[in-house]
Amino acid sequence: MGFDSATAIVHGLNPERRIAARPALRRAAMIGNFPPRKCGIATFTRDSFESLRTAMPKTTWSLVAMEDRSGGHVYPDAVTHVIPQDDLASYESVADDLNRSGVETVFVQHEFGIYGGDSGSHLLVLLRRLRMPVIVTLHTVLEKPSPVQKKVLEEIISIASAVIVMSEMGADILDRVHGAGPKKVHVIPHGAPERPFSSPELFKAPLGLAGHKVIMTFGLLSPNKGIETIIKGLPSILARHPDAVYLIAGATHPHLVAHAGEAYRDSLIELARSLGVVDHLRFVNRFLGDDELVDLLQAADLYVTPYLTEAQITSGTLAYAIALGKPVISTPYWHAKEALADDVGILCAFNDTRAFATAVTDLLSDPAKRDAMARRAYSAGEPSRWRKVADSTIDLALACRSTHEKRKEEAFRNLARPKLDGLLRMSDDCGVYQHSRFGAPDRRHGYCTDDTARALSLMARLASEGIVEPAALKLANSCAAFLSHAWNEEAGRFRNFMSFDRRWLDDGGSDDCCARALEAVCLVAREWPQGNLRDWAADLAREALRHVGEWSSLRSQALIIKACLSAEGSVIGEEEVRRHIYDCGTVLLTALQKGRADGHGWFEPCFAYDNARLPEALILAGERLQDPDMLSMGLEALELVMKLQTTKQGWFSPVATSSFDTNGADHAHFDQQPIEALATVEACFAAWHATGDTQHCVAARLAFEWFGGFNVHGLALANPGDGICHDGLTVAGLNGNHGAESILSYHLAAASVRTFLIRQPAGAN
Repeated sequence: MGFDSATAIVHGLNPERRIAARPALRRAAMIGNFPPRKCGIATFTRDSFESLRTAMPKTTWSLVAMEDRSGGHVYPDAVTHVIPQDDLASYESVADDLNRSGVETVFVQHEFGIYGGDSGSHLLVLLRRLRMPVIVTLHTVLEKPSPVQKKVLEEIISIASAVIVMSEMGADILDRVHGAGPKKVHVIPHGAPERPFSSPELFKAPLGLAGHKVIMTFGLLSPNKGIETIIKGLPSILARHPDAVYLIAGATHPHLVAHAGEAYRDSLIELARSLGVVDHLRFVNRFLGDDELVDLLQAADLYVTPYLTEAQITSGTLAYAIALGKPVISTPYWHAKEALADDVGILCAFNDTRAFATAVTDLLSDPAKRDAMARRAYSAGEPSRWRKVADSTIDLALACRSTHEKRKEEAFRNLARPKLDGLLRMSDDCGVYQHSRFGAPDRRHGYCTDDTARALSLMARLASEGIVEPAALKLANSCAAFLSHAWNEEAGRFRNFMSFDRRWLDDGGSDDCCARALEAVCLVAREWPQGNLRDWAADLAREALRHVGEWSSLRSQALIIKACLSAEGSVIGEEEVRRHIYDCGTVLLTALQKGRADGHGWFEPCFAYDNARLPEALILAGERLQDPDMLSMGLEALELVMKLQTTKQGWFSPVATSSFDTNGADHAHFDQQPIEALATVEACFAAWHATGDTQHCVAARLAFEWFGGFNVHGLALANPGDGICHDGLTVAGLNGNHGAESILSYHLAAASVRTFLIRQPAGAN
């Protein structure tokens, strides 16, 4: 039922003024079942669509109908797209059409059974490709979903800008079962028609019900509705009210008809006949139009929903009855307990025929009590009238659009283009300082090869983008000189720590340090535009590569894989590249297999630092070698770490330093380090490149936006205006220092994101 001017005037509203004052979407889309398909979701989708279209008359709509049968239905002109529920290609093409058409918000009606795939997983194919905010209305919320249902719904929730449920109980279940909190979940009641409060007597005569007290149930007929409870109570009710009739309106559920025909309806008739009350039953055995249904409801003296189980989060029939001012007697299923509180209606125990008969008899015997309850119901139904539901939905959509535009586009792209000022302040003609005290370099800790190598890698990445500014060129030369000096030919390792007075403090750094330096020089050998520095890098890389067999740490294996991918063609040939990648990939694969056998499921007994670097390398190795085991296990390991790094509210929360000794799902949130965000960004992009699955792009973006404030504190660690980055998130907020590792993690992540933006896949944004 749409909102119309006549109804608005009755309630003291001026619809023209209301519409004119409200901001609106230019283009919007809705996805769900749609009439002439006969089901509750189709009716809801139509009514929701009409109410939003009435409230935003200038909005251009795309309306997507889900199709469940071959040959399809004949849809009205408003339907612009039809998706056969099992046709994956249609999901993709519709998503692409919506992206191209400039749709600003997509409203999705969700029920597990209306989309194809296991537990409706085909819907994810569409949602992953969409570039605009998505608002999902959940028509079913399960307290005990199957593992697949849980996984599918949680990805839907993670993609959605907002999720609508129709009761507080639904929001509570989403929080408890799926970790979806109030930032994502919004309660907007089930929509219902709007008519003036009226006496039932005005509607009875045209419907052949004059002279009767009408008890009513409506909806698709099925055994879970508990209609037997009322039929069994009719003898008791009729003893006091012989003029009572029980009106059961609605066709038998199509799935029930397909398997058993009308056997269930016939059993109800036979039950009534055996009790001698069959003449007091009235069936309307068809799918009812809106006006006819509302007329029937308004003719009812009482409305009953004697459902048999509590696990019903939403009942559209109940919403309709309350909105039309019907006294309601119901079993305490979830929606009814919430909607009928504060004496709006009466609750009776499940299968309690005597309680229902008593409640019905008492209300029919007391017109004043019945009228008072009817008026309370009518008042309680105000938020569920379609004009109110449309208002709430539009407000939510506008908020989502604003957030999406401001935080997901402009801020994201600005964040990906930091200036070098902060990094240059942490550098001199020798190398890159390790640490800072707030914004000032802390010379007490001197320099290190780890960070100088990261800086050289960044300069090579910038060169590949055509960015070779004088300051960047100077820094690149300083870093190259540092790494050249750091190489200890006798030890076959790069030294790591140098004091401010330029004395080496070690003879050889860690395996990780050596591999990180190798990666940097391989990048320079591939990307640097001037031949002299490129030749230096290639020469040093070849020398270092002779010693990689002596570096055994897992992260060194990961970095060697990345180095060799950069070195191919510029430093070493294909055969040597494949050999090194195979050797290192095998070490990582063996470690992960052992971790699974040991029960912790990770490369190591616990998390450490730079965690996503390990699955990234296994993914890269699997892709390069076309090794399905390496690739699939790398992807699964990335999925594991991403699950642990995503909060219940949907924020990226990197595995914290306080959690390095556990792989549990309830790891502590702090301290959070930029190096983990960098590793995650690059691992997710590697997964996207290997699989083409844009969910990995979404995850990479989520991890990168952590730098910009999309985190549990809502605080920006990075400032693209000068390119600084705080050293992490603590329990109290930002770490005030701006060390080199943190600054370089931000810049390198930004460089990866810029590459992503250049070759961005459809739907990844």
